[in-house]
Amino acid sequence: MPMNRSTTKNLSLGLAGGLLLGVPWLTPSLFFVVFLAWLPLFQLEEDLHQSPNRYALFNYALAGFLVWNILGSWWITQAQWLGGALIILANALVQAIVFWSASRVRSILKIPFFFPFLAIWLGYEYFHNIWDLAWPWFNLGNTLITAVKLIQWYEFTGVRGGSLWILLVNFAIFKAYGICLIKGGGAAVPLGIGIIFLLLVPVFLSFQIFHQVKPGGEPVKVALIQPNLDPYTEKFVSENQARHMAEFFRTAETLCDDKTQYLFGPETLIVQQIDEENPSASPYYRKLLALQEKYPDLNILVGVHSYRKLGSDIPAGSRHNREQGFYYEAFNTALFLPPNGKPQFYHKTKLVPVFERMPFVQYLGFLGGFSLELGGYNGTYSNRQESTHFDTADGSVSILPIVCFESVFGPYCVEHLTDKKGFICMITNDGWWNNTPGYRHHFNFSPVRAIECRRDLVRVANNGISAIIDARGIIRAQTPWWKKTTLKGALHLRSGRTFFARHGDYLGETALVSAFVLIIWCVMRSFFNVCQKS
Repeated sequence: MPMNRSTTKNLSLGLAGGLLLGVPWLTPSLFFVVFLAWLPLFQLEEDLHQSPNRYALFNYALAGFLVWNILGSWWITQAQWLGGALIILANALVQAIVFWSASRVRSILKIPFFFPFLAIWLGYEYFHNIWDLAWPWFNLGNTLITAVKLIQWYEFTGVRGGSLWILLVNFAIFKAYGICLIKGGGAAVPLGIGIIFLLLVPVFLSFQIFHQVKPGGEPVKVALIQPNLDPYTEKFVSENQARHMAEFFRTAETLCDDKTQYLFGPETLIVQQIDEENPSASPYYRKLLALQEKYPDLNILVGVHSYRKLGSDIPAGSRHNREQGFYYEAFNTALFLPPNGKPQFYHKTKLVPVFERMPFVQYLGFLGGFSLELGGYNGTYSNRQESTHFDTADGSVSILPIVCFESVFGPYCVEHLTDKKGFICMITNDGWWNNTPGYRHHFNFSPVRAIECRRDLVRVANNGISAIIDARGIIRAQTPWWKKTTLKGALHLRSGRTFFARHGDYLGETALVSAFVLIIWCVMRSFFNVCQKS
């Protein structure tokens, strides 16, 4: 049976909204499309919020959000098709529920859609940073991350400020469109002028901030190694690990000299697990110490797999060593070795849902056995964290470590920033996604983290893109994609904490509280109406 005209129109609006929202993730240079992307979905809500079928809006919106998620994250399926499909479907469902909920609040409380949607959507974005299914990849402010000169004010608001800006512009344009339909184009001129100011003022402020933030600070000499090992066919093949590490140390000895102050290696450089209570039992750890003996002033930061043995208290998601009969927690770790100092371990805590840690495993322990295989490696990591930053041996320099997926979480990263002078080190392995928009978009998060923290950032990839980025988000040097290479340069030490680092994601927190109040008010109003009718 052919679809009737209203069904075709509603489905077209939903799909158009999803297409426009997906374009900036598919082609980041078209980021400006997002300032119009919500218009079809707002029209869909306007047409259906009083529909006798209260779920009609949800159904059509879900189709649009599925398109958005497919366009923006189809590359996840390169690593594991089932896990990727689950993430895409789950995220689209959550977004559709959020959109539909805002419309229901609008209808029950009889208020303009603008207010509940702004609060609930921004609240959802904040919540999507902190729960077990955290997937903030599609926070709207992330569409602007390739235009770093336009978003220098993220040091005050974080990405949430970009989301607010995008939604305000979309609502203003939608309102102007409605006025044009009812009263003609002339009546919308004042609002049109307001839209121009709404677009241009943040851009003007951003350029002002960009020129006020002067690059520089005390320089330190750094070197990094990009091994470029295919995670599917090379990196996690146990028979190859000794050869890979031998190549790393040969490269390090030719790369470092007496002036090199920091040497970096990528995420999971050392695949063989290191016992954090007895790291010297690892031959590769001992080789790192031997390298430092040749260069006594060298600080080393590399990614490793590490573990800690457990006693009688066995947290959910822990692993069992059957050969030696003990339980342990496994970590995706950044290891820092300052000269003449103790080893420091930072554990990745923002773990990729389904792949690195099963959601809600702390409540449903049996889920720990169902994590999906990724390139021959599987098993639930622990997110226990004791250390949030690294300090050099004399305590004068502080390094903010970020491991892979954590770079998507701006509020989490700035939370660990200290006032001491220092820089950011982000280690990653982007080869899972092959040559897709995935690794390129992931790279684009790093300049934004530099802006939010106002620190120089060194990005160290196994394969992907390694780079040195200054505190304004400007890329000073970078490596090619999928090439075994090295990079040397200078990072500048900067101190202090930005407004965003001091106050956190205040926009998101305020929105979440407001959304909670609106929903509670809505529930109470519905209950009161039912009581009156009965």
